[in-house]
Amino acid sequence: MEKIIKKTKQLNAILRKTSVDFSEQLPYQKMFEQVAHIISGELFMVDTKRSCLGYGYFSEDLTSNLTLKNFFTHQKLSEEVSEQILSQYQSQANVALQDSSLALVKELLSNFSEHLLTTIPIEGSDLRLGTLFVLSSKPLNEEQMILLDIFATFIGNQLSYMMLDALEEKRRNSTFQALIQTLSRPELESFKTIIEKIDL
Repeated sequence: MEKIIKKTKQLNAILRKTSVDFSEQLPYQKMFEQVAHIISGELFMVDTKRSCLGYGYFSEDLTSNLTLKNFFTHQKLSEEVSEQILSQYQSQANVALQDSSLALVKELLSNFSEHLLTTIPIEGSDLRLGTLFVLSSKPLNEEQMILLDIFATFIGNQLSYMMLDALEEKRRNSTFQALIQTLSRPELESFKTIIEKIDL
C-alpha cells in the first residue's frame, strides 16, 4: 500500500504541473517520458485519427532506436489495426504482443516480440478519444493498472475539454459569420468603424 501511495503521489505531481492551454496541444511527450518510469514500462498513445500523440520508454536503450522514433513521430497505425483497437471498449491487460492486434505492426513486433501488451481506452464526454498502450517485459500488477487508469482518465478529461472548446469556438465563428451576412452595406460600414475604434 505504501508503494502505491508513493507512486500515485508522483503521478499526481506530474499531472498537477500540466497546465491546460486550449490554444496548444498537451505536452504529451514530456508526460509520457515521466510516466514510463513511474509504471516501469514502455507506453504510447494513439488518437482516433491513428496518430501517435506521445511515447515514453522505461528502458534507456530504446531512446536511440531510430526505427521506433520514426514510427511514433511520422507514421500512423493502419486502418485495419485501428478498427480492431477501437472496437475494444474495455481495458485488456498482459496480452502477448504477438497475439494482439499490434502484431501486424512490424516496427513494434521486431522490437517488443517478447513483451506483453496492455491497452486502455481513452474516453471523455462519453466519446472514444484514443487508446493508451503499455508494453512490459512482465505482467503489470494491480498497482500499475491503477496508476495507468488515473493517467488515462486525466488525458481523456483534458482531451474532451480541448475538443469541446474547439467546437464552441467553431460555433461562435459560425454565428458571427451568419450575423455579418444579414447586415446591409451601411450597417457593415458602421460595424467596421466600431471594430476599428475598439482595436485602437
